[in-house]
Amino acid sequence: MAKVVVLSPLPEEAVKAMLSGMIEQVDVDVEVYAGDPGPGLEEAVRGADVIIGDFTFRLPIDERVAEAARGCKLIQQPSIGYQHIDLEATRQAGIPVANVGAANAIGVAEQAIMFMLCLLKKALYFHNKTARGEWGQQDVFTLGMFELHGKTVGIVGMGNIGREVAVRLRPFGCRIVYHDLVRLPEEREREMGVEFLELEELLRASDIVTLHVPLTPQTRHLIDAQKLGLMKPEAYLLNLARGEVVDEEALVRALEEGRLAGAGIDVFTREPVDPENPLLRSDKVILSPHVAGGTNESRVRMLQVTIENVMRVLSGEKPRFVVNGVE
Repeated sequence: MAKVVVLSPLPEEAVKAMLSGMIEQVDVDVEVYAGDPGPGLEEAVRGADVIIGDFTFRLPIDERVAEAARGCKLIQQPSIGYQHIDLEATRQAGIPVANVGAANAIGVAEQAIMFMLCLLKKALYFHNKTARGEWGQQDVFTLGMFELHGKTVGIVGMGNIGREVAVRLRPFGCRIVYHDLVRLPEEREREMGVEFLELEELLRASDIVTLHVPLTPQTRHLIDAQKLGLMKPEAYLLNLARGEVVDEEALVRALEEGRLAGAGIDVFTREPVDPENPLLRSDKVILSPHVAGGTNESRVRMLQVTIENVMRVLSGEKPRFVVNGVE
């Protein structure tokens, strides 16, 4: 009998219902771990054939947990992010780690476009003022209200999400520039209507910068005080990647000192967000609680990818979307 251990906070009956098709095909024992990190978690994963990770990131898979799970055929993370999993430790233990690929790319890309339009058109300001019964029509002359058409949008990270953002920007008539560690082939750039720039050049040129990179040691505080200083004072920064990609303190200072026009933030260094975080009090920022990829449609896709990958492994096939290089 195959042992599947689920670390995401879901009722056991709900998990079994979601995996019912798999259970009918393969003799599977499903166990949901609802405890805390530490020895209990290590014991729970011992002998597991497959581990479905924690989408809240509360239960880290560190060196001890990876060693306890040695022999496991797959750690399937039911999300895009996997920063709570020690990839080197899982490599040493010989356990493949997979995420859900591009399952949430459309949802995140659409939210990026929404942030751009809301910031440019001062949507929250005008909504709040109108809802109070105040007629702010003349405020457009003092605040400014802008079109996305003709703006230069810089995409940092041209992976699945970055490409979906680029596709959605083209009808708006933007100049689309991008930076990525791996440059696209020139033919692909022409097809997508994008230009490659080095990061500092992109920051100087862009009216809007949108971040779509994974959190790694190299991308932690990728956008720091020095990088923010390169941006135009009338530019906007969007972070729909991971909170730690941006130095939040430096971002707050740039906004308060008028060195940046505004920001769209879906992710924070500390989550749930600290109620005292100055970003929550800024009228230059539009915020959401790390939900950009959480559309109904993307959650269905993430669940489908998770179950399909688990089925592949239990059927003797190789998993898809492996992120730690273990075959």
